[in-house]
Amino acid sequence: MSGSSGAARYAIAIPARNEEDRIIACLTACAVAMSGWPEPGVIVLLVNNSEDRTAEGARAWAAKSGMDIRIVQTVFPLGLADAGMARRRALDLAREIVGSAGYMLTTDADSCPHPDWVRESLSPLTSGRAAMVCGSVSLEAAEYAQLPADIVRRGDVEALYGETARELTSLLDPDPLNPWPFHGQQSGASLAMTAQGYDRVGGAPLRPCGEDRALVRLFLEHDLPVIYSDAARVVTSCRLKGRAAGGMADTIAARIAGDVHLCDETVEPADTVWLRASLRARLRGALSSPAHQAALMAEAGMTVAEIDAAPIFTGFGALWAFVEATAPRLARHSRMTWDEMAAEAPRLEALRDMAAAGGNPEGLRA
Repeated sequence: MSGSSGAARYAIAIPARNEEDRIIACLTACAVAMSGWPEPGVIVLLVNNSEDRTAEGARAWAAKSGMDIRIVQTVFPLGLADAGMARRRALDLAREIVGSAGYMLTTDADSCPHPDWVRESLSPLTSGRAAMVCGSVSLEAAEYAQLPADIVRRGDVEALYGETARELTSLLDPDPLNPWPFHGQQSGASLAMTAQGYDRVGGAPLRPCGEDRALVRLFLEHDLPVIYSDAARVVTSCRLKGRAAGGMADTIAARIAGDVHLCDETVEPADTVWLRASLRARLRGALSSPAHQAALMAEAGMTVAEIDAAPIFTGFGALWAFVEATAPRLARHSRMTWDEMAAEAPRLEALRDMAAAGGNPEGLRA
């Protein structure tokens, strides 16, 4: 690990692979954001499996800027050189530096945080309001303008579907920490967390992609407060040739190539959105009643044997994670196509309006 030493209170973990064209802009944006926070911080740059001059460029930038940066170069074995491994290692290094009372932020090497990103990310953590902050991520305007019009249109329709689903969920199962409206993004381009929370969940999950969402889920499963901040902002690339398999670049490129437009993994049929939110809200009130829990588990499609095998839960997060993983009516089988999602949109909007009026649907299809 190269770089200076010091008593950093927070660290920004950045995994990077073949990012020589973008890393300087990312580091510069981080440095500006760090200047807005009174306590000392450090950048942890993990350069893995790179074949370009990402590390050399970062070292030259550090020498010129005088910023506290630790640069680690490594080569992960074939089969482990993925986004999940890189994020985990970068965050683990950051955790070693800041100690158990510190804080970690993470972004991507092709992203540029706004000048107030560090302040808006750390303020909820240091005040005790949250253990994790999920920031708002937008696409780089010049690159976005180059996308085909049909790709943009389809993306807008899918985004509206997701927004409507979040609104319906908020009506049925409101979250006091995140009153509607909130963005709901769980992106590694903008996450911040307490070191204590990171330790409690066992670190970032090792999975090839989607490690950011999986980490957020772990915080929720451990009943750690998570907030979605519109103020912690990052701009990220929407390039077509990315570095992480299964990431945004792969998704956009596949859609442009004419492949079947698969929606985000969180997109689900309208009736399932209602059922999931309704069951979650009712289970919250059943935490101290095993009999009530069992009845709701049965409603979700669990068998008597599955219900009898359920452990005794002391926290809601673990209870809900168990039900989601076990209940057939809540199973996420396959990703919806864009056409399937578009066909569901009127039903979702009708359910949203029904919930807003205090009504209840009959005969849910979920």
